[in-house]
Amino acid sequence: MNEQGLNEDQRDALQEICNVGMGKAAAALATLLGAFVTLSVPGIRLVSTAQLPEALRGHGVSQLPPVRQAFQSDISGETIVLFGADGQRELRQLLDYDLENSDAGNEALCDIANLLVGACVQSVFEQLGRRISFSSPTLLPVTEGSNLGHFENGRWGLALLLEIHFTLEKGGFGARMVMLLPDEAIRGMKHALDQFLSSI
Repeated sequence: MNEQGLNEDQRDALQEICNVGMGKAAAALATLLGAFVTLSVPGIRLVSTAQLPEALRGHGVSQLPPVRQAFQSDISGETIVLFGADGQRELRQLLDYDLENSDAGNEALCDIANLLVGACVQSVFEQLGRRISFSSPTLLPVTEGSNLGHFENGRWGLALLLEIHFTLEKGGFGARMVMLLPDEAIRGMKHALDQFLSSI
């Protein structure tokens, strides 16, 4: 990548930390939905924002709006949760939302994104010995051909891509969570991971 890239030890540590966070996210989701949830081991990649649309292309096209949520700490950034279209009806039924009400559907997406981001990102930062706060989740507009224009505003040099796949007992509903960190936060993350490694 470049000088901002994670070395092998840092990447392994982040993988271990994220595994714990994803386990907590799966448990919280199962409690919320009252349904059994399976969750794959999260994939972690550090990519440039120019490469991000290509990296996410395999997720498929969805007209569901992405959900953005910022977080603040000494390492601050934001997350974007992109939803797959499969299983959205089941998800809304489990959450007891009116399927014909788009506002209720969007509220469901925000609730799920808030849960996933809160459980995963908070766990990551707790393991790194940091306190963190979150903004309220907001929907990003879906633009024709791409919903990733938000990534191309020049603020982000690199994106930490956490790929999450979870399945509900009666069908599949998938999401990808992207953690975006500006250059200064990437440096902070590398330092925090080095501290974590030195403490174990």
